[in-house]
Amino acid sequence: MTPQGNHTPPPDREIPISRAVGRFFGHLWNAATTPVEPKPPKAQKTRHTREEHPASIDGKPVILRRTTIEEIEFRDDGSSQDHSPE
Repeated sequence: MTPQGNHTPPPDREIPISRAVGRFFGHLWNAATTPVEPKPPKAQKTRHTREEHPASIDGKPVILRRTTIEEIEFRDDGSSQDHSPE
């Protein structure tokens, strides 16, 4: 038996149609009820700032832009991970 629960019968013996249909719906049920990924944490945006400064690089006009978004994450699982920049 493999970790996924799939078991193929010996080549000289076929499985009954009722078992094949049960496996089929079992696979569908597992696919429908297994979460794909955990829910994202709830976050509240506290501040959004945007700074723009015109400049020129090699004689061509450009805009230098800095966007800062500050937010607070509310975690349900009680974990306290440090997401500080490297």
